[in-house]
Amino acid sequence: MTDEAKPAAKKDDPKAAPAAAKKAPPSLEERKLKFEELAQARGAFEPQELIDHLRDGRAVVRANAALALAVAGQAVLGLVTQLRDSELVAAIAAAEAIARLGGAVKPLVPQIVQAAGGTNPDVTEKVVAALADLVGSADDELIGSLDVPLEIAQKSVIDACAKVGKGGVALLAKATRHETVRVRVNACAGLARIGKVDADASLAALGKLEEGDQVPDVRTAAKQAMLAVVAREKVEAVDTLPKNIPDFEARKLSVSELSEYEATIDVDQMIQAMHDGRAHVKINAARALSLKGDKAARAAKAMGLLMRDSVAQVRREVAKSLGKLGKAGLDAAPDLVGALGDPEADVAEGAQETLEKLGGDAQDALVKGLETGSEDGGRRVGELFAKLGNPSAVLAEAFKSPAVNVQVNAALALGLLGKTRVGPGLPLLLGARTGGDVRTRDAVRRALDLIDPRGDDGPKTVTIEGFESRPLAPADLEKAKAELEKVGVADLTRHLQDGRDIVRGNAATALGVLGGAATDSARSLGVLLRDDAPRVRLAAAQALDRVGDAAVIEVADDLVRALGDDDDKVAEACASVIRARKARMISALVRGLETDKPGHGRRICELINVFDDATEILCDAFESPAVNVQVNAALGLGMLGPKRLGKGRKALEGARTGGWEQTREAVRKALDVLDGPKRTGPAPIAIDGFETKYLEAAAFGDASKLVLQDLVDYLQDGRSIVRANSATALGCAGDKARGAALPLAVLLRDDDPKTRIAAAGALDKLGDDAVRETGDYFVGALRGDEGVAKAVAAVLAPRKVRMLTALLKGLETDDETHAKRILALIGALPDACEILCDAIESPAENVQVNAAVGIGLIGAKRAGSTGRRALESRRTGGFVRTREAAFKGLALLDSTP
Repeated sequence: MTDEAKPAAKKDDPKAAPAAAKKAPPSLEERKLKFEELAQARGAFEPQELIDHLRDGRAVVRANAALALAVAGQAVLGLVTQLRDSELVAAIAAAEAIARLGGAVKPLVPQIVQAAGGTNPDVTEKVVAALADLVGSADDELIGSLDVPLEIAQKSVIDACAKVGKGGVALLAKATRHETVRVRVNACAGLARIGKVDADASLAALGKLEEGDQVPDVRTAAKQAMLAVVAREKVEAVDTLPKNIPDFEARKLSVSELSEYEATIDVDQMIQAMHDGRAHVKINAARALSLKGDKAARAAKAMGLLMRDSVAQVRREVAKSLGKLGKAGLDAAPDLVGALGDPEADVAEGAQETLEKLGGDAQDALVKGLETGSEDGGRRVGELFAKLGNPSAVLAEAFKSPAVNVQVNAALALGLLGKTRVGPGLPLLLGARTGGDVRTRDAVRRALDLIDPRGDDGPKTVTIEGFESRPLAPADLEKAKAELEKVGVADLTRHLQDGRDIVRGNAATALGVLGGAATDSARSLGVLLRDDAPRVRLAAAQALDRVGDAAVIEVADDLVRALGDDDDKVAEACASVIRARKARMISALVRGLETDKPGHGRRICELINVFDDATEILCDAFESPAVNVQVNAALGLGMLGPKRLGKGRKALEGARTGGWEQTREAVRKALDVLDGPKRTGPAPIAIDGFETKYLEAAAFGDASKLVLQDLVDYLQDGRSIVRANSATALGCAGDKARGAALPLAVLLRDDDPKTRIAAAGALDKLGDDAVRETGDYFVGALRGDEGVAKAVAAVLAPRKVRMLTALLKGLETDDETHAKRILALIGALPDACEILCDAIESPAENVQVNAAVGIGLIGAKRAGSTGRRALESRRTGGFVRTREAAFKGLALLDSTP
């Protein structure tokens, strides 16, 4: 059937339209793609392949994969990890992807906020914008994410709230009611900063917090925030433009006109003028600053920002003016380099002329400029490099970057240096004529044509028998080493791109035979570790081992990735190569933990675990936000064994709940490996009446014969009799049961009074350290049942001084009976007056009230003039309840001798 004969798809056909619109996905490896380009192939991407691409060694691939995941609507944790990518292009792409995914990233908000603590400023800006877009639709997630250090909260959630305005204030006001202390404190800090946007809402939220929060630190933070919200703003001059230069605001002035006022030109005033919305005002400011020369150094950064102005004439004038500043304009070098790719030729030429004057001082900015995707911009960067003294080493290093734009521009810049100056760049160019990105190969050929127009006929033929027909062993090639040296490293490297796996494998083996001379081929051998043929991958691994340490370290990530090879021989060969270099491979091994292949993760952990500080390494890795890293680090900790685990147990124990399900499962497996099969429950206690009646201590006789862990388990039994008897038995065990102090302390809050009394008695027998460790529980148990309170007081009374900290904390109670019981214990101390006078200084209202009453209770003689003054000074001002308590305390003093 011809095209004309085919029936047209109906507009309302739900199946026909997508089929017609679906396009093959573009290559992610050739160049940096825009989101719009990738969106044209919506529906054609495989999410798992894109996730795998996030771990690719090339920044452009990682960047494209991130945007493609956004096109596919896949909000994965790998995007969050990539926010901290060392290559800015990949990190920015991840931020853009997160922004475009919108509400789909709600589950990832906590991890995004954590990541913002270590991102590049440009990335942070995009992350903040993405978080700002979630205000109103993901408030709970954003509020929960405030449970981070204030520095991170400020540069993420709070910055996002600042962008939103009143909506941001509303979110922070809501956060003041969150159950987590740090969230409330950070919310106060946020309102202190942006609360003026909606002062009424801010003050209402902060007022409730300051009056009623139970935590003193939160109340203090709320009070400070309220002061910041109501503080009077400093009044700035509305119009800072110069009035002493005629027509400065009316029209564009010539340099000659401005020169008449050179002596009165104020640099700071001109910096302000550059923020004006009128093009001619900005031009006048730039020209005026040019007259000041190096005296206008502090204006360079602000002038550099104008190189992105929407008006071409402004950009051109600023470029020219920066040239008049001389070396003082160096702060604007990065912006001038960015302008080398300006669509207006005169702007780009002006920037180039200014950079030429800066010379070698602008080299760092020029290196950064190699990242440009503009052909003209890249050419101009190369021309500037060519005018520097000896940039070949810098360009050669830049050419090793995985970023294609950098490779392309560095190659062309090396070509511009010519044969006499290209230096170490020439072997790099020769080695890159095959393989790699097509744009890089094209740039390399153009560069080589600039250096030597004769061109190249391809790699030399290797005349060793069997080189192209059968796999050769290293021993076979050792005999023909002289022939290999004639062929040379560069041509053998090109043979690695041959379409025949026998040739690729033999070329790799040959490079290994040449040893350290083949170090420059390391990257090509590293790529070969992903070859389709196992024999080629094996040859590449063995060759890298022979080439030497420098080559192995350069392709460390490729070797670690190959530990997950399906062929055991290849995986073991890579493990052997890594094992021989030990500590120098740690960073790559830790990065490799970002794998979802169990066998791969196990091999990596086996290599990490040979180090003496394996526990430290794995504990640090376990804190990663990436779930695969957490899983593999947990399993690695389990493989260490109990003797080497150290602080790793605490890390595992703390992760049994919360977090990712995969992590929790890995933690459980690791603990099972460490501890063996889990206990099925405590064994029965062979004491008559243990489960049926409350027993005295004498019933347990020699408690050392009992299994302490069984008794600890019975502390959680649902029957109060069993809990109480378990506590009594543990008390009989004495110092041997010291580890049970905390579980016993929890029983001081039990519903059953007899159980609470038994727990108090048991802790008493465990000794002073156990009682002091659980002091807060004891003081809390003074509230409520009188019998329990008496038992608790009997334990605390002999240890009054040691328990003072807990007793003072307990004064933060609004229960009068509870407070009197605490004060009775404090009052028994010889320096009770001094203690209570210090306590009354607390910012907490309840503490002030109870301390005032306590001073009255110790009597006039012991309170003395110090206690009386403390009470009298609080009869006015402060909290109403504090004033009432002060009068009550004075009345008590007056009623005692």
